[in-house]
Formats: sequence, C-alpha cells, structure tokens
Amino acid sequence: MKSFEEIYEKVCSNSKERLKQVKNKNNKFLLTVTIIAIILNICIYIFADEKYIITLTVSLSVCLIIFLMTTASKIYRKIYKGTVIDCLIKEYNEKLNFDQTGGIPRMEYRISNFDNNVDDYFSEDRIYGRLKNGEPIQIAEVATYDVEEYVDSEGNRREERTETFRGMYGIVRLNKNVQSEIKVATNFNIKRFSNNRIEVDSAEFEKYYDLFTQDKVTAMRIFTSDLIEKYIDIINISDRPFEVKIQDNLIFFRFRCGQMFEPPTFSDGLNENLIRKYYKMIFYPMEVIEKTVENINNVAEEDLQQ
Repeated sequence: MKSFEEIYEKVCSNSKERLKQVKNKNNKFLLTVTIIAIILNICIYIFADEKYIITLTVSLSVCLIIFLMTTASKIYRKIYKGTVIDCLIKEYNEKLNFDQTGGIPRMEYRISNFDNNVDDYFSEDRIYGRLKNGEPIQIAEVATYDVEEYVDSEGNRREERTETFRGMYGIVRLNKNVQSEIKVATNFNIKRFSNNRIEVDSAEFEKYYDLFTQDKVTAMRIFTSDLIEKYIDIINISDRPFEVKIQDNLIFFRFRCGQMFEPPTFSDGLNENLIRKYYKMIFYPMEVIEKTVENINNVAEEDLQQ
C-alpha cells in the first residue's frame, strides 16, 4: 500500500491547479460585484433626492453579495469533493466510487438498529462499490436528530432539534453467512456483566469496547489479535470508538467522526494536516472492515473444509 506522503502528492498534483483556478475566478467575480455595488451606492447617495433610498440599496447590495458568496462557496465545495476526496478514495481502492450528493436511505440506516427512535435524518457523501475481496459496500455521512415540539411563553409553536449522531455509517453485504450476531459496542459499564459479553485478551480493547454475542466460539475465531489491533488504532487516531454489528450476511458499522470531507472556508484546502485527517477517515475504518470481512471468509472456509 502507498504511504500517506505518496497519496498526498498525488492528491495535490490532481487537484491544486483546478482548485486555484476556481478560487481565483470566484474571488475576482466577487471583488468586481462588490466594487460595482460600492460605486452605485455612492452615486445614489450623492444624487438621490430621498436619502432613505440609500438604506434600501445598501441592504440589497449586502444581500446580493452574501448570496453570491454562498453560491461561490457551494461551487468550490462541489469541485473540492469531486477532486480531492474522490482522489483519496480511488487511491485506497479503485473499485470504490464517490457521490457527494447521494446518501444512504433512512430505511437502510434503521435496519441496523443503532438508533431506534430517530425523528429526523440526513445523509450525503456516499462511497459505494466493492471491497478488495469483492463484497459490495456503501458508506455515507449520516446525521440523526431528536426533534421536540413545544409552545413558548407567547403561545408560539417551537421546535428544538438535538443531534444524536453525526459521522460515518456503512453496510457490507457478505458473500458468506456467519449465521451469528456479533456486536462491538462502545464501552458501557452497566453491560459489563452481561452473559453475552466476551472478555477479549487486550486491556486496551477492553478499555474502550465491549464485544457481545451468543456464539462466542465464532466471535473469537473472527476477532483475532490483528483485527483487535485495528480497532485500537482507530481509538488512537480519533479518540472515538468504532461500532460494528455482524448479522448473518450483513455488517453494519458507524464511526462518530463528525462532518465528513468538508473544505475549509478560508484556509488552504490542500493543507497537509487536513488531507491527513481525511486520509485517516477513509483508510482506518476501511482497514477494519476489510480485515473483518477477511476473517469472516476464513472462518467460513475452515467450516466448509471440516
């Protein structure tokens, strides 16, 4: 596998000129509109008989400039994701595709049962295709919300939205059926004495995760020491655990990494630290899933040979 330095160089060579052109074009257009607006407002102020008109024209000019800035930002965001993020994904696996406007449907999130009571749902930045082993996968940014309606002191109906999850969510359809349910959950002390909980031979893993299943033999065959190390790696790079559910021939997973793949508003979008962050956001979860699928396939093959 290529090093981060090699991938970063590829991303920069693939994106730098294009992003520079878009940013320069947007800046020149906004500067031109701003200068014209200032000149027009000065002329109106000098020659208008009714001075209140200047207040109106200044307000309209400010609204126009804000609208154009928002539009320019959307254009840059679209091109940024279509060059930088798409290149990062292809560098990991050429069989993967990126659709920044698409997401994972709400129903396909609900079947995982990570959240049973979601009032509102949003998804974008869908990655889809096949893993290196051939299994179909889709990943996207997902945000879920609790929505509570209430009446304020003046009798007006209000709505309070509380974000319950934002980050990466994904589904893999396995070629093999493990005929088991296995769950890797964030560490939760109240469940530590559950009969379905497995004690893993890793103090670092036990510090952040709990592993649950009724089929303990299969789970221990899948969760080898090298796979457990990959779960620990994610903690080390993000301080956030990686949740996984294996149900028969499906793997559901999510990662509380916050917003995915957004370009910075003012700073350099090709800043090395930012690209490294997005590199880790793609590579580390994918490595965990690839290794999980590989181990499941190995267990299935061993069972067939017996």
